[in-house]
Amino acid sequence: MKLFVFLFFFLPFCSFSQVIFSQGGAITDFNGIVRTDTFRVQVNNVKENLSPTFGLSKVCINIYHEKISDLKIEILAPDGTRVWLTNRNGDESATLYFNTCFASNGFSGFVHQGKYPFTGEYIPDGRLEFINNGQNPNGEWKILIADLREGNTGSLNYFSLQFEKDPNPNSAQSGCSETNPAACKCPDGTFDCVLLPDLAILERFTQSQIKEYAFDDKEYPGQLRFAATIANIGSGPIEVSGNNQWFCGDQKVEGSIVCPNGEYSRQKLTQKVYELHNQKITSTLVEAGSNYYDSKPGHNHFHVDSWVEFRLLKKTFFNKRKIICEGTKVSYCLFDNGICNGVDSLCKVQGQVYTSQNLLNYGFGSFADCKSGNQGISVGGYDTYGMLYEGQYLDLPKNLKNGVYTLEIEIDPEKKYKESNRKNNTYSQEVTISKQNRNGH
Repeated sequence: MKLFVFLFFFLPFCSFSQVIFSQGGAITDFNGIVRTDTFRVQVNNVKENLSPTFGLSKVCINIYHEKISDLKIEILAPDGTRVWLTNRNGDESATLYFNTCFASNGFSGFVHQGKYPFTGEYIPDGRLEFINNGQNPNGEWKILIADLREGNTGSLNYFSLQFEKDPNPNSAQSGCSETNPAACKCPDGTFDCVLLPDLAILERFTQSQIKEYAFDDKEYPGQLRFAATIANIGSGPIEVSGNNQWFCGDQKVEGSIVCPNGEYSRQKLTQKVYELHNQKITSTLVEAGSNYYDSKPGHNHFHVDSWVEFRLLKKTFFNKRKIICEGTKVSYCLFDNGICNGVDSLCKVQGQVYTSQNLLNYGFGSFADCKSGNQGISVGGYDTYGMLYEGQYLDLPKNLKNGVYTLEIEIDPEKKYKESNRKNNTYSQEVTISKQNRNGH
């Protein structure tokens, strides 16, 4: 095994790229408090700063763990840029990332749609091009691994970094931006308009990640769990900013703190709305919702309140809707962990596939992480919450009859954010409830 992996990682030297290889170590099991294990490698003698023409093209890992869907794995560059590689992917029995590589043009497709043992090259859960930002690559790089559920152990055996020309061929290229307004266009073909986002659920993510669990399941009893991916198919980014006004209820407080009720304080947000006038970009700030610090395992960053809401419906006579169950409004961190690159039909909304060819101002915006002060989703970007993430479920009633129901996901249910089209904010799909012994006996 060790000899095989060693050869695997060093073969890329033959293709005139620079590959840095390192051993790993044990991964700490979750014990009620998230402890992120840090695996370091020193990079020296890379002669160019990282950019779209030369940069980090690939990260490879080899992991054995009793349950890899417990793991969140990231890469941290010397300048502090942090990108998700894979977050809680694999099913309940998957134990290996066996010679798994992450690249912007991974020929095996997206890692969240991959299958155990994930051998090959996959598109990661984050965007590697954010690392190729002009920084000096020489310095300490880190692989960060957090085990988010108790009871399973494992180790990172090896990992490698690869640097080469044209590192991210499927990334969003710079075009329309505040500094390059001449590349921006209005939906009506003029040069005078508001560049609004348009938020929609990408159906393939939910269709490929949905599962009903029986009431005797040890981890997810009586739950319907599913993924939700929100894409921005508008002409401008969805961008929110904190104004450093924090509240515990109606009481103003200093910063992000734990309130007397045990919840974190909320920060008021504004939405930055962009406008194009005579080939100049301006913006205005509009009052929006709120965000807060989410301390749950795997998060430890800031979430926008009430971003999505889930419901299970049953159609009755005359096509009336009966709500069987619904969840609380779920908060999300808003950032780009993918881009509609046109390689496949992933970014499909109501029969229309969206790519760089038909998205005006493709790539406008850049949101790499979940800061308290600024978050968002760029034009053509999308934000994914997988099936095993916190909050991605509905509790099914114990007396629920087997049959066909409708899962409904609504974006921005409180309508606090401006966008160009609300008609596609609600997504629905049929789901068959089939588990027996729903009463738990």
